[in-house]
Amino acid sequence: MKKLLSYLVLAATVFIIVSCNNGREQLNDDIKAKEKIVSESMNDVFDKSTAEILRQDYIRFADEYPEDSLAPVYLHKASELAINLNMPQEAVSTIDTLIKRFPDYIYLPDAWFFKGFIQENYLRDQDAAMKTYESFVQNYPDHEMAPQVQFSLDNLGKSADDLLEEFMQNTQQNDTVSILPDTK
Repeated sequence: MKKLLSYLVLAATVFIIVSCNNGREQLNDDIKAKEKIVSESMNDVFDKSTAEILRQDYIRFADEYPEDSLAPVYLHKASELAINLNMPQEAVSTIDTLIKRFPDYIYLPDAWFFKGFIQENYLRDQDAAMKTYESFVQNYPDHEMAPQVQFSLDNLGKSADDLLEEFMQNTQQNDTVSILPDTK
């Protein structure tokens, strides 16, 4: 009787493990199929409904399988997809989740910068963008994107005309026609 009970417990455990793995694999297969549909639709008419379902699947995968190496990747992709769906607040929220749950994610600096970019350019929230850019510079001072982030921080709120005028003043461009050699 004890042996039978032990076998039943073992069988139930194996069934649960296999079921969980099958659930993960099925969700991942669904994600790949939807990624293909959305990717192909980018060249024609963007399939917003499939893209939104895909975004939700990315988040669901990260929630259900937080230890999986794909979890932070899928959150990152979900934030990018949210921008394509014109959902900037959801993109920022997803990046916040990514930052909180996966502080060692290799592309976290990119996500930080993307968050600031969204806040600045989509949400028009200069204060939030400034805090995000400052956090980036503080957390990743030696990152290859640090100069670009510092540039964004230094020029936050400036119009394109202001930036052009400042550039022209800094370079002190001479009239190039007057310095060309005389062709006589």
